[in-house]
Amino acid sequence: MDSETLWLFIRMIILLPLVLVLAYFTIKYGLARNKGFTAGARHMRVVEHLPLGPKGGLTLVEIGGRYYLVAFQEDSISLLKEFDSLPEPITGTGAGPGSVKDFKEVLSQQMKQLSQQYLTGLRRQGKSGSGCPEGDQEEKK
Repeated sequence: MDSETLWLFIRMIILLPLVLVLAYFTIKYGLARNKGFTAGARHMRVVEHLPLGPKGGLTLVEIGGRYYLVAFQEDSISLLKEFDSLPEPITGTGAGPGSVKDFKEVLSQQMKQLSQQYLTGLRRQGKSGSGCPEGDQEEKK
């Protein structure tokens, strides 16, 4: 190894841990401030957030024991309603067009349909999958 390569290797060994330490402190302390994580008492909290598009939505915020429903878009923020207490949660028990089904239930229904389609296709084609009955294949051999 020549001296220039050795010098580059030594600098890399020294600077790599320094970069890793700086990245750790930036993530731990620098990014935490941007997200609103502060030490001490907190006076505000986001109770719920509902996005209504790529640049807008609704947010329910608690400030000092009162609740505020705020709408925001790219260029504006509007106070829609103020609540003294937390509003009742919305429960979606109906089977209307906006209801959300349980993923496990939807998956099991789809699997049943696919297995039925697959089994009926096998009965039509024969076990070989060629579309010919098995007896015809033996006669051709």
